[in-house]
Amino acid sequence: MGILSCFAPLLGQASSAASVYSDSTLVGSVQPVKGEKGDGAGLNVVHHAVSPRDASNRLNATKAKLEALRQELDKEGLQAYIVPTADAHQSEWVAPCDQRRHWLSGFTGSAGTAVVTPTAAHLFVDTRYWVQAGKEIDGDLWTLEKLGQKDVKNWNEWILTLDKGSKIGIDASLLDYQTGRKLSEQTGEHGLELVFPQDNVVDRIWHDRPERTHEPINIHPLNLHSGGSECSKPAADKVADLRTWLGENYPSDARTHSHYLLSSLNPIAWFLNLRGGDIAFDPVFYAYVLVSLDAITVWIQSESLDDKVIKAIKEFGGEIRDYAKAMDEIPNAVGEHDVLVTDGTVSWAVVDRVGQDKVKIVKSPVETAQAIKNEVEIEGFRRAYLRDGAAWARWQAWLEERVLSGKEITEWDAAEELTKYREPMENFASLAYENISATGENAGESDPDPSPARPIPLSTSTPYLNDSGANYLDGTIDTTRTMHFGKPTAEQKRAFTRVLQGHIAVDRAVFPEGSTGDQLDTLARAALWSDGMNYGHGTGHGVGEYLSVHESQVGIGHNLAYFNTPYVPGHITSNEPGFYEEGSFGIRLESVLVVKEVKTRRQYGDRPWYGFERLTMVPIQTRMIDWTLMTQTEKEWIEDHNRTCERKLLPLVKGDRRAEKWLKRQ
Repeated sequence: MGILSCFAPLLGQASSAASVYSDSTLVGSVQPVKGEKGDGAGLNVVHHAVSPRDASNRLNATKAKLEALRQELDKEGLQAYIVPTADAHQSEWVAPCDQRRHWLSGFTGSAGTAVVTPTAAHLFVDTRYWVQAGKEIDGDLWTLEKLGQKDVKNWNEWILTLDKGSKIGIDASLLDYQTGRKLSEQTGEHGLELVFPQDNVVDRIWHDRPERTHEPINIHPLNLHSGGSECSKPAADKVADLRTWLGENYPSDARTHSHYLLSSLNPIAWFLNLRGGDIAFDPVFYAYVLVSLDAITVWIQSESLDDKVIKAIKEFGGEIRDYAKAMDEIPNAVGEHDVLVTDGTVSWAVVDRVGQDKVKIVKSPVETAQAIKNEVEIEGFRRAYLRDGAAWARWQAWLEERVLSGKEITEWDAAEELTKYREPMENFASLAYENISATGENAGESDPDPSPARPIPLSTSTPYLNDSGANYLDGTIDTTRTMHFGKPTAEQKRAFTRVLQGHIAVDRAVFPEGSTGDQLDTLARAALWSDGMNYGHGTGHGVGEYLSVHESQVGIGHNLAYFNTPYVPGHITSNEPGFYEEGSFGIRLESVLVVKEVKTRRQYGDRPWYGFERLTMVPIQTRMIDWTLMTQTEKEWIEDHNRTCERKLLPLVKGDRRAEKWLKRQ
């Protein structure tokens, strides 16, 4: 899915200063509902839809909200206030209680930053959201800043144009350290003052703000398939590994003690072998974890704990503390001469309270370890993608039959039906992100959003794009396919084929030890470039093991994290080139790959060589291929892929004659 190389270049994970060259095709935010599947309690999603009447009411309310916010700015003596899309953990998606930018502006997209001054309100969004934001905000009240257009500055550059002496406010807990440090330096250089009010100014006027969620936390099974205990490591072993790293890199002595702070929710869930449901799509829970050589403290919401989880935390020596007190207790735990080691996603509020001189920012050793899946985890991915491939085959067979028989199926209907096919599958927990389901000009946006309030029917004259996935207890799914139900035009076929050629080039890549995702990105684009075509997002991102569909350490694209992380066996990345003809159609193909060691004819350099194993088991439609553009090797690849899918999926759809016939036709 939409390519969360998404962590902006030169900035922290899910930085509130999003890159103009967006490496992501993220999805719109939703209001979650509680749900539980098997042993994994999580959030089942509810697609959001905005009726015309609701939209009108929301626009009217926006004016009152801005007026109330400006009154608060006047009290604080502020000339501007920044409202990012973020929570205190720099999460990719945020819970309803943290959707301040959405509440204030009416814009429902998952990324964007609002800046409000006494006389104006600006919303900064990248190319994914130009159309959506334009429809959702009140143009009389808001100025839409379309990042990517000539001379349009991002918010962190735009505020530097304010009059000297201006005071600019932001909630320090919503600002990651890397962005905060740079912003603090730049505002000072321009004669501006960055101010951190004691509380969030938007919260003062958001009188019906939802409470923070505290869904039940569950112990993540070590091995779902064999019943054994050899897994991604037990939590106690992960704690021991981190302590070893801490001792080697920041040794303690009689005077100085070193601590490592985890503040990002996905690494915390992985590190503790626990899963939660506090944020839609992402089985995480609110927590901070502080590890030293002789202690480990877990700040967590007690309402989310049961006796089993409490026992599991205590078994690796964890002391449980109240999450609400973390911001006060973390600074107190770091002594006058101590060192707090953490990564760049830590909030500016934590660094400010601890003291910048005590804080050392490093590349997260926890996320580095998390990114390398072991064989048990990889086998879980294989099984999850195989089951999901069967669900997809049943769904696409149904979809083609319905459309070709003349039945009206809308973008929304198609997305909902795919979810229905996934839900009964073994180990299903939730969707991994909001379904992207788009046809025609909607697919011409890289991140379209289906809605029952906008019933766009699929047709036989234009391609249909579906980018969707599920969280299974043994793996997270991220799959995109583009299909046509009629006779594609020559231009549609050419675009599809160029995207497919890029997809194949990455899949077949062989590369030496030390290679990075940045180096592979050109392979995905070369065929498109030959026709003067391109796409404005990255080519791939890491994928979690029943965690976030986007992991930041590895991927394919121009991202600082990828420069610094050479591929090794066990790394998992998506492979998703695309092309989007605005106002007409869109193409994207996405499969998920795992890095493996391969043998080459020469093995030059006396070092390992690597390639990919494809995990995704969903056929690629051949109707849209322009075979005259394909090489013999590419033709053999698509034939082999579709036959492999047929061989592996037929036993799983046995008895479903429609799905069986569909697989054999591909």
